[in-house]
Amino acid sequence: MDKKIVFFDIDGTLVNVPHGLMHPTQKTKDALIEFKKQGHKIVIATARGEVPQSVQDIKFDGYICNDGHYIRFDNVVLIDDIMSTTQIQKQMDVYKKYNGRSMYNGHDGQWCAFLDDELIIKHREMFQGTSKRPIGVIENFTAQDVKAISCCVLFENADDLWNAYHELEDEFTMIPYATGLIRMDVYNKGFTKGTACAYLYQKLGIDYENTYAFGDGVNDIEMFQLVNHGIAMGNAVQELKNIASDITKSVDDDGIAAAFVKHFQIGE
Repeated sequence: MDKKIVFFDIDGTLVNVPHGLMHPTQKTKDALIEFKKQGHKIVIATARGEVPQSVQDIKFDGYICNDGHYIRFDNVVLIDDIMSTTQIQKQMDVYKKYNGRSMYNGHDGQWCAFLDDELIIKHREMFQGTSKRPIGVIENFTAQDVKAISCCVLFENADDLWNAYHELEDEFTMIPYATGLIRMDVYNKGFTKGTACAYLYQKLGIDYENTYAFGDGVNDIEMFQLVNHGIAMGNAVQELKNIASDITKSVDDDGIAAAFVKHFQIGE
């Protein structure tokens, strides 16, 4: 048997929090469980710093978080790319200049001085499905206190976003979202979601021909370019659909389960 590996984005792919789909559907769960029983591998690949509880009832083999800057497989941490104090301070100075509301995320904590800000509340509603104030986030800190792998910073307008982007682009990898909830995800230069997927399947000795990915957003483009089969959700952005090898149904309509029937003959 040729071992296969499938990488899954979370938001808009496995779940759709703004539409009230807080957990993967039962059909998706059943398909992934059967796929694993056949000896294949399933891996999360997300911009999130932590995997939400809503998908943890599926036992994934590995987790690529922070758009590739944290990689864990079979409970072994392979990559943990923490920013230096100097890098944190530089970001703080730039975000302050452009009125950015920053959230720093690491595996030993979260740091945010803007928990009650309107933009931060909107972000919680979009990705956590609640406006409730989180517990355990550190609100008073200096750059020296922060041990972050990533930063998500929100802006009032796209001009501020691009001004901050251009001041930091030489030192950091950034993924900007200039429409809707205006924000960017910031990481050290190095791994991306796509190169992390390639690193992992090569490390596991899985042939490129047997690599698959599901996604819906612009930060999934490189992942699709570095696997053999990039399957876009029906609700995906057009840029991703343009390069996808296949387009399945939307996340709200069991798109993953439908693709598992088509590509792996698993399910109905």
